[in-house]
Amino acid sequence: MIFLIVVIGKEIVRRQDVQSEVTRLQQQIDSLKQQNIQLAQVLKEMTSDNYQEKEARKKLDVQKPGETVVLLPEPTDDGGRALVVHNSSSSTSQTYAKSNAEKWWSYFFGPNNS
Repeated sequence: MIFLIVVIGKEIVRRQDVQSEVTRLQQQIDSLKQQNIQLAQVLKEMTSDNYQEKEARKKLDVQKPGETVVLLPEPTDDGGRALVVHNSSSSTSQTYAKSNAEKWWSYFFGPNNS
């Protein structure tokens, strides 16, 4: 009788361990499925023409035929001015900081005289 109780007790513990492992693996499967869906969405977005055009404009300074680039000076935090490139159809901009000589010129003769 004691032998049967011990064997049944071990079997119950083993079943609980197996069930907890199955539950953990099921949660891991659900998590991986969700991650797979998110990665598929990112891949779809990155292969779209709009995304590729935006990245080409931002990283390669590509512009469409007929677009113009406008250079405008903007004030910087240190009181100088920086040259900013604005594309007419894109909200991206690039900032070109003044050289040290231009900063000194602005310091002595005013920012508007540069």
